Amino acid sequence: MSKVVKYVARPVRREVFKNGDAEVNLGDRSVFTHDLFVDDEKVGFDGGVCTVVRLEDGASYILCNVTMQLPDGTIAFQTFLDEKFPPPPFFTAITGGTGAYKGASGEMHIDPASPDTHFYTVYLDGTD
Repeated sequence: MSKVVKYVARPVRREVFKNGDAEVNLGDRSVFTHDLFVDDEKVGFDGGVCTVVRLEDGASYILCNVTMQLPDGTIAFQTFLDEKFPPPPFFTAITGGTGAYKGASGEMHIDPASPDTHFYTVYLDGTD
């Protein structure tokens, strides 16, 4: 089964937790949540953590783990990217799901179009 679902994500809250005195430190974390909408109707939310896992030649790299809570289950995704804020559009790997999304795989395209609006396009390769 293959399915494409589009969401508009609107940030609700983001907190940054520093792990040292430098501008960027190994272990710095950003914890965040967004409300998710389809056709201006709120259908769920997501929440995640991005952690700085590597510092090299002035660049920092982050690992992000996020889960979407939807009416019929959850979709989990993960990505690894170099840290830029705001980030350019990027892809994440769908790592699984629950309920209607059990066995899900595929990827999600995230376009952080503005600080107030992100566009998620979910490409589900398989669900039970």
